[in-house]
Amino acid sequence: MDPLTTCLVLLAALLHASWHGLVKSVGNHVSILAGMGVVSGAIAACFLPFIAPLPGSAWLVIAASVPIHVAYKASLATAYRNGGLSEAYPLGRGIVPLFASALGFLGLGEAPTIGQLSAIALVCAGLISLSAQSIKRRGAGRLIIPATGVGLTVAVYSVLDAYGTRIAGSWLSFTVWLVILDTAAFLLFAWASRGHLLLQELSAVRWQVVTGGILGVCSFSVFLWAISRSPIGPVTALRESSVLFAACIGMLLLGEERSTSRILSVVLIAAGTMLLALTPHGS
Repeated sequence: MDPLTTCLVLLAALLHASWHGLVKSVGNHVSILAGMGVVSGAIAACFLPFIAPLPGSAWLVIAASVPIHVAYKASLATAYRNGGLSEAYPLGRGIVPLFASALGFLGLGEAPTIGQLSAIALVCAGLISLSAQSIKRRGAGRLIIPATGVGLTVAVYSVLDAYGTRIAGSWLSFTVWLVILDTAAFLLFAWASRGHLLLQELSAVRWQVVTGGILGVCSFSVFLWAISRSPIGPVTALRESSVLFAACIGMLLLGEERSTSRILSVVLIAAGTMLLALTPHGS
């Protein structure tokens, strides 16, 4: 992975963890996710006059991807209702690199090198270790099931969107339309879930909504740009360094539990991401 891609994906990871921290810090997670989507969709709509038309095959990918993105946000809201940022986030993200690499190999023919496989395994081990104490302490599916849903949906949409950016001919065109349609779909879901309370809840956290929406669209755009030009497994695994940032946000800013084992797990993830960034990819 080239240095520019590595730096930008790490920046996207920081932005990603930051908007998750905003979501966790407010009352109703479905509402703020819907509001952030509106902000992201409005930003994306500004690019409509400047993007190239999409081929029919790219529209089919978007049609398949949008429901997966909606399921991801619904699972995320449930996970944050039942667990803290520093436990739900790592659990949800921990399985992503393995699943994404497997799906990338099966769907896109991207075979990772031995070095990349070692780095991805190291990242996953750190993420799972980071979550282990929380899982044992809760001992219930109220957190585990939705967090697993988060990981599975992220892995699936990562592969779909990687394929879509490549057949679209323009990663920007694909991203703009995906963000707009994803916004519309989740807004309908939020309205069905919250009804007339949606506008009231959004008004109460309007500044968090605006900030989170900007962070979210920037983070996701960089991610799609990266997977349009680099193998999906390493990019996805490097993006999971967002767990480092999320753990710090959770422990330092949201007052969640700090422990030696959690810090050691973070160090393990850092080592894995550094190895991943330094490992050249195969053809």
